[in-house]
Amino acid sequence: MRGRMLALVMTALMIGAPLLSGCIGPKGNDLSCGEGTTQVGYECVGYNDVSFTLRAENMAFIGVGGAIDGISNPDLPVELGDRVTITLIMSETNLHDVNVEYYNVATAQLVEEGSEDSLTFIASAEGTYAYYCTVPGHRAGGMVGNVIIGSGQGPSNFVEAQIGAALDVDTDNIARDPLDVPAPTARTEVADVHIYMEAVELVAEIQDGTTFTYWTYNGTVPGPMFRARVGDTVFVHFTNLEGNAMHHNVDFHAVTGQGGGAAATEAAPGTTSVFSFKAMHPGLFVYHCATPDIPTHISKGMYGMILIEPEIPLPAVDKEVYIMQGDIYTKWRPGTAGHQEFDDNALFEENPTFVVFNGKFATFTGEDTIKAEVGETMRIYFGVGGPNTISSFHLIGEIFDNVYNMADLVSEPMKSVQTIAVVPGGAVVVDVTFDVPANYILVDHALTRAFHKGAVGIIAVTGPDDPEIINDEV
Repeated sequence: MRGRMLALVMTALMIGAPLLSGCIGPKGNDLSCGEGTTQVGYECVGYNDVSFTLRAENMAFIGVGGAIDGISNPDLPVELGDRVTITLIMSETNLHDVNVEYYNVATAQLVEEGSEDSLTFIASAEGTYAYYCTVPGHRAGGMVGNVIIGSGQGPSNFVEAQIGAALDVDTDNIARDPLDVPAPTARTEVADVHIYMEAVELVAEIQDGTTFTYWTYNGTVPGPMFRARVGDTVFVHFTNLEGNAMHHNVDFHAVTGQGGGAAATEAAPGTTSVFSFKAMHPGLFVYHCATPDIPTHISKGMYGMILIEPEIPLPAVDKEVYIMQGDIYTKWRPGTAGHQEFDDNALFEENPTFVVFNGKFATFTGEDTIKAEVGETMRIYFGVGGPNTISSFHLIGEIFDNVYNMADLVSEPMKSVQTIAVVPGGAVVVDVTFDVPANYILVDHALTRAFHKGAVGIIAVTGPDDPEIINDEV
């Protein structure tokens, strides 16, 4: 199909080209085309020079000059055979470029306000082709328009990208250790609490043989779990590491005030910000990046939780566990070896390729299985970073003894709950007691997410059997 369509395009070029140099070379031989012409197929075809200038500003391309002046993400119409130049000018200090799909041409990635770069290509195939910023999240955030060549109908619908090779990783394991939970404050009085956060952009395996570029807090997904007491004053020290490509910040759901601290923590690469807030409400609260495009920053790993203990602490348990669920949007399905690229279109459609615990496919399995003993009590601090999917949190083979629904640590907990819904940007605290040995399976009970997209883990419990509870040999 694509070959026939390209043949038709070549025929149209032969009939409608404004200037032919008069030479058709032998099949398989390169031509020596004169000035003002270019080789298309086996012909030297004359072209017209067409140029457009775009200004990168506030997550959009703004047309500069001519019919596109002042238009956000304007259509760029050209004729078949035109030589097209697109110039990008930065009107802000950020990170942007322009790429034209199918033709595989792009400007350099620009940072400084006032900097500019251009791309050029021959419009050799009719169709409607997106021009867009390749920085993850920027296309979904609005930096996309169309180059319309000729009729606008053509082979662009048949472009199929191929995955590239896996990249070298910057860390052996992107997943936060679920047992890395700060100890209870054990305080009855308020205090100043200082927490330290770094925005870290890095490459890691999302599953064996497949890499992905994550944006993180402190180098893991989720970021650290923090702990304070209601009434404390929390000082947040936030650094965006030098060498990062993106601006980052932190929005704490535990904060009362503008943006949850997002404006106060906004940081360019190589800078540090500090702000403080009073912990006015007890609960388990999500934090996440709120720099545009917000859903992209969250999906790529920038979320975590802070526990604000109530004045009357929860009953003690033997073990505490920290788990967060997130949805990731890539161009290829799980099981595709290579380097997964972020997919803005999948994000826009809210169709995640991966749904994972602590940032990685089937995180807590194999050598990373969570361990426990019969008779132990376990408290799971569970949250959903999202950005989009709700979790039906369930532990196959056990029943939650206590459920502090929506992370309400003041009201009496629900009892004997099988599955609990946790919304994006929300959290829950559950207690479970292990009565018999088994491999208890953590899942999002929207089970396609668990068994095909990765939201699955195991708590391996060892100890003596109790045939009165379960007997496999009746």
